Amino acid sequence: MAGNLVPSEGPESLQSAASGMAPAAYEPGYPDSEDDDGGVINWSRYLAAVKRYKWLILLVTILGTAAGVLATRFMQPVYTVKSTVWIELPPRDNGPLRADGIVKGQNWVELLTTFRVLDSVVRKERLYLHVSGKDAAAFRAFQAGHRFVPGSFKLKVDDAGRTFVLSNNAGTAIQRGTVGDSIGPKLGWQWAPPRAILGPGRTLSFTLLSPRDASETLKLQLTSLLAQDGNFLRLALKGPDPQRLTNILNTLTAQYVSVAAELKKQQTTQMAANLKVQMDSTGRALQEADSKLEGFKIRTITKPSEATAVSPGIGLTQNTVMNDYFGNRQQAIQIDQDLISLQRVLQRSRSGALVVDELMTIGAVQKAPDLQRALTELSTSEQELRALQVRYGDDYPSVKLAQDKVNTLRSTTIPAHIQALITGLRAQQTQLQSYLATASQELQAIPSRTITEQALERNRATLAALFAQVQSRYQEARLAEAAAIPDVKLLDPAVPPERPASNSAPMVIAGAFFASMALALALAILLDRLDKRFRYPDQVTRDLGLSILGAVPAIRKVDPSHRDPEESAQVVEAFRTIRMNLAHSYGAAGPVMLTVSSPAPGDGKSLVASNLALSFAEAGYRTLLIDGDVRRGELHRLFATERRPGLLDLLLGSTTLEQVLRPASHRNLTVIPCGTRHHHAPELLGSAAMRELLAEMKTRYSAIIVDSPPLGAGIDPFVLGTATGNIMLVFRSGETDRQMAEAKVRLLDRLPIRILGAVLNDISTAESAYKYYRYVYGYTADEEPAAQLAVGPAEVGEHS
Repeated sequence: MAGNLVPSEGPESLQSAASGMAPAAYEPGYPDSEDDDGGVINWSRYLAAVKRYKWLILLVTILGTAAGVLATRFMQPVYTVKSTVWIELPPRDNGPLRADGIVKGQNWVELLTTFRVLDSVVRKERLYLHVSGKDAAAFRAFQAGHRFVPGSFKLKVDDAGRTFVLSNNAGTAIQRGTVGDSIGPKLGWQWAPPRAILGPGRTLSFTLLSPRDASETLKLQLTSLLAQDGNFLRLALKGPDPQRLTNILNTLTAQYVSVAAELKKQQTTQMAANLKVQMDSTGRALQEADSKLEGFKIRTITKPSEATAVSPGIGLTQNTVMNDYFGNRQQAIQIDQDLISLQRVLQRSRSGALVVDELMTIGAVQKAPDLQRALTELSTSEQELRALQVRYGDDYPSVKLAQDKVNTLRSTTIPAHIQALITGLRAQQTQLQSYLATASQELQAIPSRTITEQALERNRATLAALFAQVQSRYQEARLAEAAAIPDVKLLDPAVPPERPASNSAPMVIAGAFFASMALALALAILLDRLDKRFRYPDQVTRDLGLSILGAVPAIRKVDPSHRDPEESAQVVEAFRTIRMNLAHSYGAAGPVMLTVSSPAPGDGKSLVASNLALSFAEAGYRTLLIDGDVRRGELHRLFATERRPGLLDLLLGSTTLEQVLRPASHRNLTVIPCGTRHHHAPELLGSAAMRELLAEMKTRYSAIIVDSPPLGAGIDPFVLGTATGNIMLVFRSGETDRQMAEAKVRLLDRLPIRILGAVLNDISTAESAYKYYRYVYGYTADEEPAAQLAVGPAEVGEHS
């Protein structure tokens, strides 16, 4: 890669190549494209991200498209069966006194989707039964009663084919029996498959829906169309099985015509009677709900509740049960604390360390009159003892009697009272714990009663709403008694279609392709945004505020003899551009003197420093290249010279200047190797000897380039940058960490160092982000070969 490029035959090869090449067209700068900050989308950056992650985008797109193709394998073709029903509209000249009928216009569509029609179709066509096609033969005779248990079930026959086990979806066995017996009679089924169908070891899995759920499903699948004041009701049903769809739709239309004929016969009078029955039934259910709610409230009115009203009609409430519970609980806690304090005081009293003030702070002591009197008596006796001790000696009889009384109170009387108090508190504690346990159970039952009451109230509200609805419909039916219901006839029965109605496979595949491509592009852009490495020039100019002195393109790892001369010319022109920018940044202010460093190892700063020195020498500058990487410098290997004596030996005073100045292959280039490794190398670089050396070299050379360790390796590059006063940073595209580089640049801002700019290393000129750093191909001199550059990371030993 470009960060590890060295001349193939030594430094002189770059010299010879540079001397024979005409300057290429260089287009300076990079157009600042605003993205998030400026509101203009930076398409070139997005394009570069897409190119970088092109294989990821291709892989995600292929996988997404393959998933779409695979999904189409599981998609069943959709067929559509159609039928037409003729509806005869009522005559419009029946006089103004005729009431509107209940079934008219769009109400015919509503009648079609009523459960009276759909439930019958569900039962006749057994739409409540869901079973795989391979097991359909075993369920040909399956019938469900008027009330049956729905759910998912599994029928497993033993290996001998004699017995079976019917279990639910949870694996609980519901029925065990002999093959050939009736299966599921307790569940409301009528099913006795023959022994020949239920083979040994066979397992049947099936699902039963309630008729109402199956009707809802059929209702969603059914499409109906009736024009305003039209006579044709067109029906359509979609699904994967054309024959079954035909049977269902024909059964549906037959049932629809039958129901309409029944309504024709009964007319609205019968409908009103039915609604009257429904209204009465709903009213009774409502009364029953009222009774249940009333009975529940009567049974629970004396039990604790979450809130008990202080007086009727007042919103203020008082949580008496909870207040009593938590009050007693607080009392129990206080008793526990008093017991602990009393036991501690009692233990101290046995050692003669009874403290009356500590006893007085205990709440239980304040409520114990006997103990209070004993404490008062102790205080009185101690005062009398102190008064006697003032007047008499300790051997005086009155003093002894007073002392004995105090000792008796302290060691016997008061501890006895404390022990009695402890015993009483423990009894009270036991009683409170028993009460709290009982009260806790009662409080825990309150939410259950509350939820039950709320459920009863919701049930009553639902029944009340239903009763109001049925009552309203009954009143409407009574008004419609004089209306005639039009006849309904089947005009076009359903027939099985010959081909599917639609093929969604191409749409699915196309959708999967575009969705996966969009996802892949979004992922590529996201990865580009999350990339912490330098990828684009504007990350240097905008984020770090540094000018770009030049960009060194990447060189493929190929044999130098097979390297494209144009590719080498790109590198030569890159260093010429860097040289030109540096030379013009100094003007006539003196020799070019700078330190070359990078944020981290592997960025290619030694390569840039050595080739930049060759470029200055080729331009006629008397150039000095100093290997300031005193820790791991490798420039002596690049220029095939000895490492010792070198810079550190000169700074230590163990050698002379003329001994460390090594001539390079180019006559204008001189190299000072790093010299003998030394643990005080950073101090030596910042010594007066280093400053004197640079001052001396400024009088001899017109370009002084110092190769330093990476900024993250220690203080060496900062010391060298301070010594030269200028520093040039090398950033490797796709490798240098931006956050680390930003931190090091901020640190350089605090030092007396001029940051000349940055060099972008190892760039890809094929990327659109770096297209303005390319040079015109095919513009090299024809009479001389271009420089041959080789990849040699092992030769360079580029740790920096």
